[in-house]
Amino acid sequence: MGVISVASQERSNPQQSSLYRCAIAASVWSLLGLLSGAIVTSGGVTTGAIAGNFLLLHQAIAVLESMVVLMLAIWMIVKQPAKLGWVLLATLLAEGALGSFQTNNPGLAVLHAILGQILLALTVAAAVCTSSSWTTEPDLVEDHGWPSLGSMGNITPVFVLAQIALGAGFRHKTLGVMPHLLGAMLIVLLILCICIFVMQQFPTHKILRPCANLLMAIAFTQIFLGIAAFTVRTMTTISAPVAIAITSAHATVGALTLAAAVVLQMQIRRHVRPHHEEEESPDGAAS
Repeated sequence: MGVISVASQERSNPQQSSLYRCAIAASVWSLLGLLSGAIVTSGGVTTGAIAGNFLLLHQAIAVLESMVVLMLAIWMIVKQPAKLGWVLLATLLAEGALGSFQTNNPGLAVLHAILGQILLALTVAAAVCTSSSWTTEPDLVEDHGWPSLGSMGNITPVFVLAQIALGAGFRHKTLGVMPHLLGAMLIVLLILCICIFVMQQFPTHKILRPCANLLMAIAFTQIFLGIAAFTVRTMTTISAPVAIAITSAHATVGALTLAAAVVLQMQIRRHVRPHHEEEESPDGAAS
């Protein structure tokens, strides 16, 4: 019945379905752009013909990514949600400008990397907002925990983004590794807390629990890749392709961690009602 309902909604609103597919395509191209960029800046591909080939590949993917994301942003500005469309457009323009002028400037290179990660999170958020499930009634639940899921959901993407910035700074040699390592410990604790809170309070919720499971799975994959990336940097016998693969995968999964944190935050805002909003009886007592 659920599949039939979704199919019926898509037939009744074909433009919404097409916009959703465009958002999915933008997310895929953004992910490919991040992966190819991470390969270029992974440290093992820096000079020679191989470096030039990877750079050309990244530039080609970036052009296609820009076209798809631009289409999505304009479409959302014209249709809905317009605010997210404007944010997508501004981020895309800033990312493209930094990609053109970042040569030999580590600070701009770090900002370019951060905006690429934000762009992926925004395209994933657009896919969530334009999906057919977003138009259905939310499955409201009440938050009884402390700290509240709303506050934890709001701060988690911010902390993940800060950790991504520390990682980009280390990758582009503007920061040491210790801030990134310490930040990783904090992020793991924060993600573990919010995911456990969700699963303990709402173990049967059909949206929140899968989102929490996904975030936790991606985050722990990221930690494993981070350990592997740090290990290969200390090894002198590791082959360059292996080091490049591990380092670029670590950077890419970091972007997926941010996107998953944003999605969980969106779903918490949509489905979780703060405890203080409970209805009151006419005499002022909680009903």
